Amino acid sequence: MSTRPLRAALLALVLGFAAATSTNAGTGDDLAHLTVYDAGIAEFLEMRTVELQSGLNTLEWRSLMPKAYLRTLRVTAADAEVIRQDVTMDGAEVKGEKTAVLHLQIMNRGAAGPRRILVDYLAPSVTWQSDCALVLDPGPNGAPPTMASLDVWLSVFNSTGLDLRAGSLDLVAGEINLVDGGGAYESRRVAQYQVNMQSNAVYAGGDEAPGDASTTVTGLSVFNRLALGKGIVLNANNAMSRFPLMQRTKLGVEERKVFENAYNLQTFGRNGFTLLPRGLDVRLVSKNTTGVPIPAGVVTVYAKTGDLLQIVGQDRIGLTAEAAEFTVGQGRSATLFGSRRIVERKTFADVMSGGGRRERLVTKIEVVLTNRGTLAADAFVREGIEPFDENRWSLLESTHQSETLGANTIQFKVQVPAGGKTVVSYTVETK
Repeated sequence: MSTRPLRAALLALVLGFAAATSTNAGTGDDLAHLTVYDAGIAEFLEMRTVELQSGLNTLEWRSLMPKAYLRTLRVTAADAEVIRQDVTMDGAEVKGEKTAVLHLQIMNRGAAGPRRILVDYLAPSVTWQSDCALVLDPGPNGAPPTMASLDVWLSVFNSTGLDLRAGSLDLVAGEINLVDGGGAYESRRVAQYQVNMQSNAVYAGGDEAPGDASTTVTGLSVFNRLALGKGIVLNANNAMSRFPLMQRTKLGVEERKVFENAYNLQTFGRNGFTLLPRGLDVRLVSKNTTGVPIPAGVVTVYAKTGDLLQIVGQDRIGLTAEAAEFTVGQGRSATLFGSRRIVERKTFADVMSGGGRRERLVTKIEVVLTNRGTLAADAFVREGIEPFDENRWSLLESTHQSETLGANTIQFKVQVPAGGKTVVSYTVETK
């Protein structure tokens, strides 16, 4: 048996290793693209152009981020084949921990020359949040506001310990499946009141054109992608970096005062003899007419007092699609109060034609709304219906027109005169 083919193959392998190329990329070098999810992780896309020799080449990739999820590594080489990936933990030290080093074996079956290598993976300690400011325009003569201005800022938190320089930066809004994500990293512990600090982001564009910080929005089946721009730097020593999605966008708003109660709630005092009024929930309802989805986040509501803006509420909203409504709760009303009591609750056993018996429940409820303000006010009374037997219910009588909101919820819309009160009473039968 001739050994010449085997010797030739071994010689080619040795020559391939002798001609091996290694990158000098260090941890935190420029990223071609960075995608940040609100689950506390980010997708890093690194791109290098490497001179490959014909045959087998070995590369050292030393720019992986700290705590990179190694099982998500995806390596591609233009006009070449990646045949092996080895990982060692002897890279640069960041926050007292060694980073991973990726050792690649790439087969170049063509002529020697430059090839583009892409390395894509997930890593933790980068996240983002949306923060909105809703500035209410004063209503005429003290009436509730009907218009507001909306500012939306996107805050990015870099807790990797490294400066990040991204050729382009995207944020992903929406719930997608990420097995390695979802943890609460230190970036989520930044106090919420820091949303008012000014942006510390640095835009690192080329000499010919500055970094582009304009935000565009595109949608996929389960999430929305917010493209923040190009040539963006996230410094490690910044508590956060903020980018505008929209500013001073006009929206119509409706103030709703809601008295919402479970079926068994009574606002009795401690001894059961005195009704204890409760301020109605004040909620602002608006429709998203901005033309783009509004990411989930915290909304801070401001009201104008002369030239002064004062915070009058804060709430969280979910991801709001175009033309969808969102609601922001401000707190309890200081002028509109409500009390509720169960006047009567009885069960009856009716004899059916076949000789059987059927239970039915009859309940009478009374709700009293009191207005201590100087203007008449609209109010929404939302009532839970007690589930019973087959849960087939109907109103036997009511003082006001009602609408059904769910399987066991009804709503009355009433007006309460200034300095006066309105009584809502109804009787419901459930079989």
